[in-house]
Amino acid sequence: MSKMRSEKVTDVNVNFPPMVSPNRSVTAGDVESMVTQVKADVEGQVSVVSAQLADTVIDLKSGGINVLSSGATGTGNVIDSNAISSALSLTAISSVQRVKIPDGTYLVNKTIVIPRGVHLELGQKAIIRPTSGDFNIFQLKPEARLTGGVVDLQNVNFTKAVYYLDAEDVFQFYGQSAVISDMNILNKVPTVKGAFTGTGIFCEAKTNMGFIDNVKFNNLTFINFDKVIHLRVDPILDEMFKTDPNVMAWVNANYFFQITAQNFKYGIYLEGKASVPRDVGGNMFDQCQFQAEETTEAIVYCEGAYNTFNLFMWDLHKMNDSKPAIQFTKSSRFNEIHTAMQLEITESWIDEGYMNKICSPGNYVTETRTLANRISTPYKGQFNGNQDDYLINGNLRGYTVTQTKGAAPTGTLTDIFLPDSEQGPSWNMTGTDYMNHIEIVIDCSTDPVVYAQYIGTVHPWDATPEGLLVEGWTGTEWIWLHEVKGNQSNDYLISPPYSAVDFLHKIRISFYGSPKADKKVTIGRVVAISSKALGKAYIPQFTDALTMVDVNGVARTIKLNADGTWSNASTTSLSISPALPGEATMAGEQDDILLLADKRYSVISTGAVKTGGNIADMFSLKREAFCR
Repeated sequence: MSKMRSEKVTDVNVNFPPMVSPNRSVTAGDVESMVTQVKADVEGQVSVVSAQLADTVIDLKSGGINVLSSGATGTGNVIDSNAISSALSLTAISSVQRVKIPDGTYLVNKTIVIPRGVHLELGQKAIIRPTSGDFNIFQLKPEARLTGGVVDLQNVNFTKAVYYLDAEDVFQFYGQSAVISDMNILNKVPTVKGAFTGTGIFCEAKTNMGFIDNVKFNNLTFINFDKVIHLRVDPILDEMFKTDPNVMAWVNANYFFQITAQNFKYGIYLEGKASVPRDVGGNMFDQCQFQAEETTEAIVYCEGAYNTFNLFMWDLHKMNDSKPAIQFTKSSRFNEIHTAMQLEITESWIDEGYMNKICSPGNYVTETRTLANRISTPYKGQFNGNQDDYLINGNLRGYTVTQTKGAAPTGTLTDIFLPDSEQGPSWNMTGTDYMNHIEIVIDCSTDPVVYAQYIGTVHPWDATPEGLLVEGWTGTEWIWLHEVKGNQSNDYLISPPYSAVDFLHKIRISFYGSPKADKKVTIGRVVAISSKALGKAYIPQFTDALTMVDVNGVARTIKLNADGTWSNASTTSLSISPALPGEATMAGEQDDILLLADKRYSVISTGAVKTGGNIADMFSLKREAFCR
């Protein structure tokens, strides 16, 4: 690089005209003197401008305006904020919209504001080091880009945000794309364990019609923060909305890709609502890694809607049992989390919202087993018949249930065999804990569950235990099947597919604690699935045959043969095939209250004239029968 200069490019200034006495006329000598002075002034300042332009040309050839040309040192001994801001301001009068910060250490004492459409590019070893912790490090305007480098906060008590976006600047969805990528951020290790401060990414809306949409955050690492990602629409919008229904703001449709975080209180904190006036929704978090510690409050805290999370959450077992890793509040709606945590995830979430989805590949959540559906939650699908549950009506086949530890319940123990998940024995869990638990034993040796899987309990959604252990007696020993702790809202506690028993003779269930104020725990049902004998499906358990009508209207009887095959299967088709191993099936549709309703109800048609079929056919088992 050519000689560095700190002079600012300014207008050429000359002293013209020179001082002349008003009492005499201008002579030829005066004119010559003026010309000489002007020439000297112009030549001197042109020399300065030429040198600065030479530096700038070299910077432009390297791909941008270099902050060193504006006086930055990168030595770590001089505050470089003004020089960096000066380089950024040059983009306003230049066709070049890239500013480069080469490798080095740059002290800053105020926020670096990146103007609209400008790309601030840091070298791989460029370090931004603030002199205090009471200001945001970077603030981006719409269409701005920030890439590369390191932010070192280890020498200050940082209380603000590394990246701050203000919705008042209006980051719109169409035609704009602000980007922050490829940076490492290291905050100070707190003197008090877990007392992290500061925020990594802070997107905030505080005024009417504020937008933060379509901003992309890629490949960022954060260590030692209070909140890693905080998306917020201020509650003041709620108050404004009460008097003006046109008031609203959004932090929506933003992208967070390959975010890595360790040592934090909150990983992702979404503060707002599911709709206007405080809409925080439609944000996508993908391929993120979050390391949980004992001081972690939550990895995901969400008040908004329609957000999707594809996360790997390490070591959730380190967290305090009373601090679920995933927390959906009452205002949350239709959010979706995918994680590979399997066993750990069941004891690490609380969902007080509506239709949020938490699932894990290979796990035993709603999408994996219809049986494990949240059958007692309002507005969720039910499986009243549960014809593939081996334990349904087990007491009619000789099964018994005995309480072996703890205070007696209210209600009847055998109600756990009923299809009705809202009816069951209840216990007051006051004073119970891991060592002082309730224990019940189910003896199903009169008809052992062959190759039993998905073994556990179903609870009304307001009567769940905090801790639960399920064990199975194989005929020779008790084996571990499933265990959860710190449960706050999971109302089905069912073992994963790999917990299986060839012949299950007994089930022992131990449970303790309650997250609810009334300390009540109810067991609506105890469940177990067999992948043999069609899972004790509806037909063999409640009848020996089922009459259906074939395509020609001929009644044919479907029977289950001793070898597990179906008779007459080739002449008429079941509405849904019978239960198969590891697959929930509705063979008889026995939980459809309108099935064959024409035998009990009447139905009439008003309006358009029927053009085909029969009204009664809409109640039949045959799905091809119709009324048009």
